[in-house]
Amino acid sequence: MFSVNHFIWLGICLILVVVGLYLLRKYNVPLGTVLTIACVVCVLSELVKLFSSMEMVESANGKKVYPYIELQHLPFHLCSMQILFIFYAKLASPSTKRTAVLAFMYPTCIVGAIFALLMPSLFRNGIPPEQVFVHPKAYQYFLFHSMLIILGFYILLSGEVDIRPKHYFTSMGILGAVSVISIYLNALCSSPVYENGKLVSVDYIPNFFFLLRVPINGIKLTEMWHWYLYLGILGVLAVSLVALFYVPVFVKAKKAKKAE
Repeated sequence: MFSVNHFIWLGICLILVVVGLYLLRKYNVPLGTVLTIACVVCVLSELVKLFSSMEMVESANGKKVYPYIELQHLPFHLCSMQILFIFYAKLASPSTKRTAVLAFMYPTCIVGAIFALLMPSLFRNGIPPEQVFVHPKAYQYFLFHSMLIILGFYILLSGEVDIRPKHYFTSMGILGAVSVISIYLNALCSSPVYENGKLVSVDYIPNFFFLLRVPINGIKLTEMWHWYLYLGILGVLAVSLVALFYVPVFVKAKKAKKAE
């Protein structure tokens, strides 16, 4: 993380986002078209991630070998879950539910992808920084998250989505719901060790949403109050950052109310 190659990729992503938004605004591309492009990128991204993460693993007795993808590659992080929201927004008819989903995607695509680019999980999952320009998963990772940032900004800039102050609360509700679900998904995909029916240890947890382990080396959670404090910090960050991106919405609504 924060190696020379990492900074080069960050620069590439910044250029892609700026140029992408400039072209979309210049040619006034309909949001539906952008969502179609995003759906294609999502499919290609998941296919690249799937087949570049697959490995052959022997069974315990060594008699069989199976193709296997490790649990941390499952699409249960916030950015990966955006794929479901993107397809829903593309395929659903205009409605209050679709608007609420797009209003949720606007800040979370941007914030989630920015944090993912700043703290790439692919470095923690076995890809050394010196291979980020030769490994297909690196291209998938950085390009996919760049697309999410472009999409998030364009949801607001397109002017096609009637985002209102009330959507701040629906967005926080959706984020809270998927966060709780992710705690169960982490438990479901973990590898607990039992002795005589009693839990004695956990060998592996995928850490979806980064809710159970700090994504920064050297910071460990060893007591329950450590975890509660960590959750509190994440909660404050989520509330504050989403509110920050909703400032233009709040200002626009205030001006409209004064004009009335």
